[in-house]
Amino acid sequence: MLMKLNVRPIADTAEFYLRGYWQDRLIVDYVDEHAAAHPDKAALIDNRGTLTYGELVAQTRNLAAALVGLGIGSGDVVGVQAPNWAELPISHLALDRIGAIFLPLHDGFRHEELRNLLSQSRAKALIFPASYRGFNHRALVEDLRPGLPDLRYSIVMRAPPAVGELAFDALVWDDAWRGARGNNFLDACRPNASSPSQIMVSSGTTAVPRCSVFCDNAMVFKLVRQYGRYACHLGSDDIAAAIAPAGTGSTGYNYPILAPLLFGGTSILLERWNGLEPERALELIAAHRCTYAVVIPTQLVKLVNVPDLGCYDFSALRFITNGGAKLAATVAEAAERSFGCVVQTMYGSTDSAVPTMTSIDDPAEKRRTVGRVLEGQELRVVRDDGTPAEPGEPGEIWWRGANGGFGYLNAPEANKAVWDNEGWFHSGDIGVLDADGYLSITGRRKDMIIRGGRNINPRQIEEILVQHPKVTDAAVIPIGHAVLGEIACAVVVPASQQDSPSLEELNEFIRSKELAVWCQPEKLVLVDDFPRNAGGKVDKRALIASVEA
Repeated sequence: MLMKLNVRPIADTAEFYLRGYWQDRLIVDYVDEHAAAHPDKAALIDNRGTLTYGELVAQTRNLAAALVGLGIGSGDVVGVQAPNWAELPISHLALDRIGAIFLPLHDGFRHEELRNLLSQSRAKALIFPASYRGFNHRALVEDLRPGLPDLRYSIVMRAPPAVGELAFDALVWDDAWRGARGNNFLDACRPNASSPSQIMVSSGTTAVPRCSVFCDNAMVFKLVRQYGRYACHLGSDDIAAAIAPAGTGSTGYNYPILAPLLFGGTSILLERWNGLEPERALELIAAHRCTYAVVIPTQLVKLVNVPDLGCYDFSALRFITNGGAKLAATVAEAAERSFGCVVQTMYGSTDSAVPTMTSIDDPAEKRRTVGRVLEGQELRVVRDDGTPAEPGEPGEIWWRGANGGFGYLNAPEANKAVWDNEGWFHSGDIGVLDADGYLSITGRRKDMIIRGGRNINPRQIEEILVQHPKVTDAAVIPIGHAVLGEIACAVVVPASQQDSPSLEELNEFIRSKELAVWCQPEKLVLVDDFPRNAGGKVDKRALIASVEA
């Protein structure tokens, strides 16, 4: 399998097996077990209705058999571009049965992103909607196909197929695609759980988005042992609200859709998040009595600011998971007050998974960190010379462990740039461990602004700015200066357009926090919102370009 894909090997697999972290169970094994025990239980609910565990297994087996008939099998990559529809996990579980590799794609990706990712992955098939929210995906795929020689099949969802396309529903329901043998041969196609099975797309805030490759052993260990059992105590009674776009990978897909399926729970899919109508997400949580929701920080900011939150019944809600970016402590505290549950946080990267999480059992002050190192993971905070930092001393965060992956696909030089010879992933994040082993993120090495030879940490200033009552969100970026090289510019989303903060007001607030005088922004730009990538993170490259324009 690794010969078919150009990825970095995982060095410590023997130890992962020895310690019981990896148990050679596929994701689909868990779903099959739940279907056998409770075939009529709801597995997925999307805008089309309810899919039971029995129906989910039947549809994934049918689709898997049809894909094998098309010549798709072990090591082949299949892209799935969809909003939060049941077709996304149906496709994933079908591919999991036959050793093909699942590549979820954000429904907002257009020519450049799709061309790049389908080319990087050498995808053999693409599953997509004919059109969605007024955009013609079919025309986009037709335009891209001549430049993608590996792409053999275009499979369209929720629409009749055009010439040269296959219909997703036909592959699931039409026995002609499976032939006389039906789907009874699928056990012979069973892959190894340590083989590549899923690609997650990095957010691309600092470079072109890349394909990061993972196996089922790593994914199951993370979602079952680390997230499900340690952090959140998941069970078959849990009902998850999938609010973030599922095509983003972990935050939108693995935790709110895949994790409940591994425990025999139910996932409720919000078809599409609309920041102008956050009430729709709250209505979904209340109506289905969701026990947890998974969000990105920008969504949680919108949710806590919805008027009349007391009108909704959140009595079943146990916790909210935050992922994708750092959450301001003020927002987390407001969410816990408003929803009557805890905010659980995870830290990591799409590139190399998750080294730390908070637990819902952690005390409030520890929940404002990003948690302790997880079972099966190793973490270091190191100085510039590579020696370990002391507790309370900032340094770069390195990690490795059993939930990690194979690195970037078909990008050996990029792999060498961030993984060392001992398998440590050099994150580029700056963090501090406290005396109890809880990690706090304080910045990014590459984000440092150097003003006349002095370092300015943008994250440190951003965390202060968002505490100001006139500020909803803030980003601090460098702008060029003829004498000093760079100065700090605060880009702020004001809480009210009628009462926007001034630069002097903000700097007076920063001075009250006793930061060095050179850390004060020297320019202020007011905006309605920030440019963001598919994962919801602020796209600072685009923000800098817009400010400099």
